[in-house]
Amino acid sequence: MMRRFPLAVALLAGALCSTPPVQARPFDEAGARQQIKALLALPFATDLVGASKVDRFAWVEKRNGVRNILAADATGVPKALTHFTQDDGTDLWGLALSPNGKTLAYVEGGDPEYPDDPSPNPNLSAFGTHQTVHLVLDGGKEIQMGEGWNPTFSPDGQMLAFTQKGSLFLAPVGGAAKEVMTVRGSLTSLQWAPDGTALAFTLDRGTHALVGVWRLKPATMAFLAPALAQDSLPTFSPDGRFVAFVREHTPLTYQSLPKAAFWNLHVYDLTTNTDHVVWTPPAGHGGRFFAPEGSGLLWSDNTHLLFPWEGSGWMRVCRVETATAAAPQCLTPDKAEVSSYRLSADGKTLFYTSNAGNVDAWHAWRQTLDGAAPQRLTQGEAMETDLALAGGSVGVMAASATQTAHPVLLAQGHTEHTPVVPELPANTHFVTPRTVIFRSTDGGEVHGQLFVPEGDAKTPRAALVFVHGGPHRQMLPAFNSMGYYSNAYAMNQTLAAQGYVVLSVNYRSGTGYGEAFRNAPDIGRQGASEYRDVLAAATYLKTRPDVDPARIGIWGGSWGGYLTALALARNSDVFAAGADFHGVHDMTRPDKFGLSPAQNKAAHDLEWQSSPVADIAHWHAPVLLVHGDDDYNVDFKESTMLANLLSEQGVPYEEHSFPNERHAFLRMQDWLAAYVWMDTFFARTLGPHTH
Repeated sequence: MMRRFPLAVALLAGALCSTPPVQARPFDEAGARQQIKALLALPFATDLVGASKVDRFAWVEKRNGVRNILAADATGVPKALTHFTQDDGTDLWGLALSPNGKTLAYVEGGDPEYPDDPSPNPNLSAFGTHQTVHLVLDGGKEIQMGEGWNPTFSPDGQMLAFTQKGSLFLAPVGGAAKEVMTVRGSLTSLQWAPDGTALAFTLDRGTHALVGVWRLKPATMAFLAPALAQDSLPTFSPDGRFVAFVREHTPLTYQSLPKAAFWNLHVYDLTTNTDHVVWTPPAGHGGRFFAPEGSGLLWSDNTHLLFPWEGSGWMRVCRVETATAAAPQCLTPDKAEVSSYRLSADGKTLFYTSNAGNVDAWHAWRQTLDGAAPQRLTQGEAMETDLALAGGSVGVMAASATQTAHPVLLAQGHTEHTPVVPELPANTHFVTPRTVIFRSTDGGEVHGQLFVPEGDAKTPRAALVFVHGGPHRQMLPAFNSMGYYSNAYAMNQTLAAQGYVVLSVNYRSGTGYGEAFRNAPDIGRQGASEYRDVLAAATYLKTRPDVDPARIGIWGGSWGGYLTALALARNSDVFAAGADFHGVHDMTRPDKFGLSPAQNKAAHDLEWQSSPVADIAHWHAPVLLVHGDDDYNVDFKESTMLANLLSEQGVPYEEHSFPNERHAFLRMQDWLAAYVWMDTFFARTLGPHTH
């Protein structure tokens, strides 16, 4: 039986959209299907990049499931650089603009998470697909450069480098690519030297990763202080003399985390071929390296290096003097996280996105490195979690409660320009999600977003808990900058439009609330402590007079699918039904090399106890299972195994698979099918909605 705990609840009625669409009456299933199709078809922008010498930006836009690349000056009208017409699941990514903004490089096909693995084929093409680097020249001519990824322009814009597995390719812009080097492993990053005579790279060999330099003349390769570690993020100093990089060692046990530091900053002098450790963090907070996705090391000049660090318990950008042993100076505000950061071309101004002042709201900021106070770049209510620089202009990706992710460009005069303004379709039923703060079963503070249907309920409503994946994610009271969670937000709005009360919960192990929250004790395989927050979300819903406590369901994907399955296995008495998208169901892992048999057994016992299948005997609530069978994130057998176990237990379930689909479904039509299945499933298992 579930224990009952008093909840300290705070409701923050954030006015995130000035005039939400009026809801006359809840949707029926046909209306819900029409709305979710229209919302999935909205333009959604991602992968914003800028040219280094001019005020020109480019980004990927997905509209009605079709991806294309747009470009615009900081105050101009966007122009389509590609002209695809099908929702076939072919991704466009890896964008790069030449310094003068006249040439675009991009990758067509493949999977950005697994770029050296076989390309996905969700559209069931007879001969499969390929991952190919393309160039779009000034004037629109397009050239296919060859299979690979990671296209990177030289500083003068005359050369293009890209990789495929362990091979490095070089090409004059407009000319043919030539393989100049091949090594065992995967080349995972490229950066040109400031004078264009060399390239730094990371070579991933699984057990370890090396930082190296390829010199064009003579054609030679060298590794920089090769060791027994994971080296990454190589970055040339402005004068090209030094390469900075991060060196990490991975702890074997979680118990060792507070006792040591597992990374340090290195600077390699290319003129003397000597390496020295610039700085090693103390044990404790920040003792393991963690960086915002797409961000790394930045030189502000030839002796000062900027890097991400959680030494205060929060993700901040800090600066260290590379020639001394002085302690680093952290630049961005404490008690706040940074999700993206860039440095101006002169190295004097830092631009970043942060949740400073409100951990549930993200905005873009600028501050000079001379100690001046941060200045917010925009004043709207939209969330801004990613940014790019182009010449003297700044571009941010913005999303609000009623607008999907879209670029907002700030010209040098700081005039805001929105090239594409997403608008909700007519007859959309939306509510303004409210931030809620409640206490977990062990007293910890948990944040979430509450979607309450408009109008008074004549009888208590069915309710749903939504759990995100990752688990290093944070849901916000707005559309998300990640396509996966932008879709989830649209679905939660559609569920509310049908009369469900929906609570999206930011459980421990997620991002946005500090390092201690992300690395909370006993999470995941170490005891599934985050489930306490999920259970507390259901308990909170039970306290609401507009919720029927017998009709609370749960849904989520990936790690959210894991938590959905865990909820149904442990508490079918609380959760009446669930929708589990590509979740993990058996958390046990193979033995760890270096641990004793007793240590491995203890780890496996804990992993098993943290697994949904450990409590399969208590599972009796119905569940919807959906999984793509070309999933590289969560093995498809996790769902086939669960279906077999549920059959043995006599638990009712509905099952669907997408042949050749990846973890995050690549085709809009597959998202639509999955959400329609879920909508119909909850209508059947949680009962009729209130009208």
